Amino acid sequence: MIDKLELRLPPLTPLSPRVREFILESRHFKNSTRTMSSGRYERVTDIRPVGIDALLHYGLKRKENEPHAGEHKLELLDTSKKSYSGLAMQIEGCFDCAPDDLEIMRIDLCADMDGVPVEWFLNRTRIKFKRVAHEVGLLKYQRVGKAGIQTISAGKRPNIVRIYDKVAEYKDQLQKLQRKRSRDAEELTLMHEFGIAEDATITRVERQFGGGRIPAKIDCFGLLPRLLDFNPFASVEILNGTGSKIPTIPKIGLDAWLTGTRLSQLHREMGEQQFRRWLNANSTGNGARYRKKYEAFLNPELDRTITAQTIFETYRESVAKQLTA
Repeated sequence: MIDKLELRLPPLTPLSPRVREFILESRHFKNSTRTMSSGRYERVTDIRPVGIDALLHYGLKRKENEPHAGEHKLELLDTSKKSYSGLAMQIEGCFDCAPDDLEIMRIDLCADMDGVPVEWFLNRTRIKFKRVAHEVGLLKYQRVGKAGIQTISAGKRPNIVRIYDKVAEYKDQLQKLQRKRSRDAEELTLMHEFGIAEDATITRVERQFGGGRIPAKIDCFGLLPRLLDFNPFASVEILNGTGSKIPTIPKIGLDAWLTGTRLSQLHREMGEQQFRRWLNANSTGNGARYRKKYEAFLNPELDRTITAQTIFETYRESVAKQLTA
């Protein structure tokens, strides 16, 4: 699905009458949260009060002869809940222009894998062609009474692959909504607010594109129907097991068994990407030979099979609903 979308607009793009009037009115309110100052733009206006789920970043602060000077950015919100035609209506409600030619500044594409915890991906995922990979522990979101890695990421923002606990994020959002509700209002639930059960397990696999590196195939709003044939997870590899059992000491000997079990432990702790890098660095480039020799320890029999194709098909199914709704 399309989880986030930001569009670039030329400096002279005319605002729609209702948005223009709203911005002018907002300037007269002291301490207003409608229009805020911005480091990169002249101002940022929350235009949700006029029925458009978006933030308007107005007037990029650059010298006249610099690229993109004076341009605007429309940051569309809750895009995963909207259809393609619905997004087009949001854009047309903000600007008097045809949305098809508008350039995409950032797009997040994702697939939600139901019933699969983040930890499943940790030891089985490799992101190709990424020079930076790291695992982030329980920093922003928490799971009470449990420990483990909630987010796996590779790359550098704004171009990054991220695998994270979506239910934990929903629970964090729910807590914020709970604090804002009135005392007389009914207790909020995950099912009511987000349509998921309290005991659900959902891992989101997300590919974020931005920073001038939007693929040419989908670099403007009018090309988004091509998302059906575009695989944002082409760099993701899922390493599934061979179906073999972990060897015993009588079969391979104590030394090989100790080495294999230790490598298996490091593999679980580091995750596939960092383990591969560590093994190559500490084996004089012979990581592949070690992996082959101790494959039964590193890829034991699995209780489920998820492939990169499975992730793509899940993404494709969700984005098809957005494009055809």
